[in-house]
Amino acid sequence: DIAASLVPGGAGYNKALGERTSAKGYQEAPAYIAGETVDTVGGGICQTSSTLYAACLLANLKIVSRTAHRYVCSYIPYGLDATVSWPDLDYQFCNSTDYPLKIVTVTTGGKITVYLYGTKTESGYVRMTSETLSTTGYSTVYEESEDLAPGATEVKQTPYTGRVVRTYRNVYDGTGQLISSTLEAESNYKYRDEIILYGKGGPNPGEPAMEPVHDPLLEEPDDAMSELGDPFI
Repeated sequence: DIAASLVPGGAGYNKALGERTSAKGYQEAPAYIAGETVDTVGGGICQTSSTLYAACLLANLKIVSRTAHRYVCSYIPYGLDATVSWPDLDYQFCNSTDYPLKIVTVTTGGKITVYLYGTKTESGYVRMTSETLSTTGYSTVYEESEDLAPGATEVKQTPYTGRVVRTYRNVYDGTGQLISSTLEAESNYKYRDEIILYGKGGPNPGEPAMEPVHDPLLEEPDDAMSELGDPFI
């Protein structure tokens, strides 16, 4: 959890938390490495950084550095995620208000909530909107495996649809009138193919089943033709 007080100025996620290690209590969870999903110490930490990023946007704070994930995230709307990785990939924002800002995170029932406490000097608010510019579909790839029985299948890699998403920061005054709408970020999410293993010696689910050959010469004559008799008699 993050619990910190920030004076006006910049703040970095990696600087605040430091390296994620087992000695600090971090456990293994899925993370993206070279395009694959691998359990690693500190995996899942991006759910906190993403929630903090969304909270900063709604608080109308200045974002210094933010990077989208390689693939879309299921736990937050498209374009509102922020990936981090020690020590290079960081999420940074700026307390652009004139007063100190306190950050408090709470986890309950497997969900995380980020609270930003500060001095509100205006009655306005922010709403985030997004648009998907394009999508890229994935393919299903079948690979033979000696570890599976013939006819058995197993999902080796889950798929992702690629997306290009733009997010906009919309600032309203206290009466609900739109003051400004600006492009916040463009997120380019990659696609990832689905990989399914099938048992060696069994059928390849990706190949079409063999259809019986239709030969009309081998069929029995229908009733209408049999009633005509032999035309050569």
